[in-house]
Amino acid sequence: MPAPDIYTETRISMLTPELRQRVRDNLVTSQFTKAGCTRPDGKDWPAWFDRAPIRRIRVATGSRAFGTYNHQAGVCRWRGEYWYVFSNGRVDEEAPGQRTLITRSADLANWSRPACVAPGDASGRMWRNTGGIMGYDDRLIAFVQTKTGGGEARRPGMSARDESRTTCSVGLFVSGDGKSWTERDVAGDCYWFETPRLTREGRLLCAGSRQGHPIVFLWPGANPLDRPEVVEIPFDGSRGMDSGRFPYGEASWYETDEGAIFMFHRNETDEMRLRVAVSQDGGRSWTPPMLSNIPDSKSRVSAGRLADGRFFLINNAIADLLNRVPLMISISKDGVKFERQHFLINEPAAIAFPGALKAHGHQYPCALVEQDRLIVAYSVNKEHMELLTVDPSDL
Repeated sequence: MPAPDIYTETRISMLTPELRQRVRDNLVTSQFTKAGCTRPDGKDWPAWFDRAPIRRIRVATGSRAFGTYNHQAGVCRWRGEYWYVFSNGRVDEEAPGQRTLITRSADLANWSRPACVAPGDASGRMWRNTGGIMGYDDRLIAFVQTKTGGGEARRPGMSARDESRTTCSVGLFVSGDGKSWTERDVAGDCYWFETPRLTREGRLLCAGSRQGHPIVFLWPGANPLDRPEVVEIPFDGSRGMDSGRFPYGEASWYETDEGAIFMFHRNETDEMRLRVAVSQDGGRSWTPPMLSNIPDSKSRVSAGRLADGRFFLINNAIADLLNRVPLMISISKDGVKFERQHFLINEPAAIAFPGALKAHGHQYPCALVEQDRLIVAYSVNKEHMELLTVDPSDL
């Protein structure tokens, strides 16, 4: 008799026992509320996390004239101004013609009229997804995906297009003034969704995906205009969804004082937990993406390090499929265990302009660390673009 096919999962625990219990209680009470279950005393269910004081700012408002699909934020500071990029489309997500726009501000409050960085082409069945924005010396650089073809998706999932019939490449749009842009191809058949950041070794790094397999782009140094190396993260696709699923390369990372890089992967399975891969050699090699106990509603995440040295992870940290209403931040002193969690936003949100794969809530965070504040860019219902600022001393 043949031996049974037994699969042993590698897991990583990154929540303290106290925070793990609060995470569990928060999920239970949120499900009670959703189901209409009331408490015997008639009171509301308790909030298990404090709400951090924030300042919230609207950057661009969706409308039928401007486009009702707005999503995938990126933000940076360059030449004394803030630059904010996002994807803009007429109605639906990933519809041909979708483009990358940019706006600028000196004070985070007053934003310029959005201008086009990377146009789409509806007649040519081509559209853009926005990966991020960064300044490097005298250049402003936008990270963009270009997609073409692809019929309507035939299976339920988080892509409006049939990925088996869609081609995707990643590239840079480079500008010296933030107005005129030159396109540079980087790699074909790949995805990326976050601006690269420097490792302690001084090499730029960001996550991606190629043919459904997780990868990282690792540059030779600090210049994003150099061609990056593509490093594969070990992944056993033969196990199907039992070993995670990473078709879009939506991941974010930080590096500890000991030199361990933790990469937090959005996971497209029904596990409702982030997968975490770890590198001990500056991003040259990685563990497989391990199943963590960090809840996630299946959305993009943003990780990094505050100016005071603590580590953060921003995501929709609830194990409730596509519940992107609560945008939350988890805090760790050492980058290995998270001890605290706060709500950044936790208020109802309703879609005003229905479209393909619109999801209500506050989603796809992208963080910019400053000395006295953390800036978080995000979309609301995939319709409006916003950012918030929070004082690290309140976390």
